[in-house]
Amino acid sequence: MASSMTEDAATAYGYTYGEASGNRVVRGGGRLPEAGPIDVPLSGTPQWVVGVPLEDDTAWVVAYGDGRVDSFRLDGESGEVSPWLTAPDKLPSGAPPAVAVEGDRLELITAPSGRGSRLTHPIRGEAGLLGITSGGELFTEPGESPQLSTLPDARLVQNKSGAVAVLSSPTDRYVHGVLEDDLEAGAIDVLRPGGGGYELAVEIQPESGGVFETLAPLWFSPGAGEEELLAVTESAEGLGARISVYSPDGALAAAGPFIGVPQKWRHLIAAGPFGPNGEIEIAATRTPHLGGATEFYRLNRESGKLELADTGRGYPSHTIYSRNLDAARAGDFDGDGAWELLVPNASYDGLVAVRHTKSGVKRAWELPLGGTLATNVAATTDKEGRIAVAVGTLEGNLRIWR
Repeated sequence: MASSMTEDAATAYGYTYGEASGNRVVRGGGRLPEAGPIDVPLSGTPQWVVGVPLEDDTAWVVAYGDGRVDSFRLDGESGEVSPWLTAPDKLPSGAPPAVAVEGDRLELITAPSGRGSRLTHPIRGEAGLLGITSGGELFTEPGESPQLSTLPDARLVQNKSGAVAVLSSPTDRYVHGVLEDDLEAGAIDVLRPGGGGYELAVEIQPESGGVFETLAPLWFSPGAGEEELLAVTESAEGLGARISVYSPDGALAAAGPFIGVPQKWRHLIAAGPFGPNGEIEIAATRTPHLGGATEFYRLNRESGKLELADTGRGYPSHTIYSRNLDAARAGDFDGDGAWELLVPNASYDGLVAVRHTKSGVKRAWELPLGGTLATNVAATTDKEGRIAVAVGTLEGNLRIWR
């Protein structure tokens, strides 16, 4: 099963941000950088890409800024690419796609006509379709959802037990605006299926008194069989940002240090076995708009700290004033058993594989894009467990490695 999926008996789902949990990872093993790229000419400049497994092959859904959608099926044996269909075949202008897969059929998960925010997409959970309106209100079909005020561009992220986390309580008390608007989240609401819809289980408040400065937290497990936790970027006036980890009951489990400079941000990317010996670590970029640094944190539950395990050269994992937080992906892309963080290079014309080794944070290899990155970094895993990666470029090209 692909890491960009959650599955029920018949349907799988793919997102721009990787897993349903919001964790930007892909499972399996790849053949990069040796695998040669496959280039697919597009009908315009792409904005988003989602990859999904499709029977024995993979499929790639490309969304443009005007809402048009193109889809392609990549044959797993021959490498041939053919156009494919999605239903529907259009999104609200600028909306990120979420894709459902059933057999050889691709479906875009969309809100009822005129109801959903074009800045995000609904998800399908245990209690039905859950989405956000343009006014930042939750809706469920069928069933009911709590009356909450959410960010209109928030991503709904779901853990393995069906709990959904969403950024809520919009506020402009923290002036920064690196994610295109001046609203940040004053809380994280955790919803659980129940009562014919969704019910509010807990509202998590920033321990610092600041805000959550992102579009979604990410669910992750610090170890096999352990309770899933929520990692998030938390920012406070005069201190900048830190990475914080909260328990689903709302308690702060651990936090890293604040940058210590006002309006300086951290891009939380992924959690996975990045450590030199496979230790679970959280990867983030410190001040990605200023060169910054690639950071790897380890959770210390006893001390209540996220400890900085190592730091290295920074890469621009986010473009300032953009809602695309998904221009990075983590996994074992070269199939050697060690995880890499795949991020854009300084000129956005290549993807750099960054690895946390015993001798520090190192650049492992780089993939040329044949153009300038215009989308998120998409990835999926075929039925054989082989990772495929794709990006769209400003020059109107989809480049796929498999």
